[in-house]
Amino acid sequence: MEELMGSFLHARRLFCLTSFSILLALLVACGTRGETAVSATATSLPATFTPLPSPTPPLQPTTAVSQAATPEPSEAAAGVAVEEAILISQPGPGSRIVNGPLQVMGVADPTFEQNLVIRLLLADGTELAVTPTTIQAELGNRGPFAVEIPFTVTDEQQAFVQVYATSARDGGITHLASVGLTLADSGEEQIVLVEPHAERIQISQPALGDTISGGTVTVAGEALASFEQTLVVELLDEAGEVLSSQPIIVAAPDLGQPGLFSIELSYEVAGSMSGRVVVHDPSPAFGGDVHLASVEVTLAP
Repeated sequence: MEELMGSFLHARRLFCLTSFSILLALLVACGTRGETAVSATATSLPATFTPLPSPTPPLQPTTAVSQAATPEPSEAAAGVAVEEAILISQPGPGSRIVNGPLQVMGVADPTFEQNLVIRLLLADGTELAVTPTTIQAELGNRGPFAVEIPFTVTDEQQAFVQVYATSARDGGITHLASVGLTLADSGEEQIVLVEPHAERIQISQPALGDTISGGTVTVAGEALASFEQTLVVELLDEAGEVLSSQPIIVAAPDLGQPGLFSIELSYEVAGSMSGRVVVHDPSPAFGGDVHLASVEVTLAP
């Protein structure tokens, strides 16, 4: 009996050990398969995967918008000096010309049909020559001009070269520039050249094309006056007749320097008409003009 009980207990231990070994092997196998599945899921991506787009930074305002909204100031508003409307580049002031021909060269703003007139005067006002010329540029454009003027003198004399433009409406002078020089019958000739420079008489008020009404007009600007800082300001009607004229002293810091001017002229007209504001720089030598500038306006009662 005891031997039978011992055999039973030994068989039971073998069964338990075998069952435990089988269970342990199953657990290990299951664990290995789970790890492999997790690893495969973590490293593979579906074929339809699309990366998310990067966030777009917000647009920043540009300076071009503000620049486009800001208008450019005009030359008059900005106080920019304009180039001489009729610039005589040769001969310059102080030139000495011996028995011609006198070669006059320069550059000018557009005029009526690009026409200019060149005049040679002695200091006493005696006219030696007058000749027309044209600006070598398309209509409406600034361009060069050049002409030769023959002359003869018997001794050395002071003279002036004037270059001016005229109005198609009334024939009056609309702009004039001049230089003083010496004419001689012998000796050494000397040609002085002139560099570009600012307009000698700049009219800032009224502006070109303004309509003037109420019987008064204010004329203002900046100028370089030749004699005792004095200019003459005129208002002309459509026929070129003088409606009003007044002298004015330029407020310059010293002789030979430009300065500001402003004056009020009174006038009377029966109806609206074309007119012209003219500012003269008179010559004490021959009674003509050293320089002249003008602005076309409309006059109303």
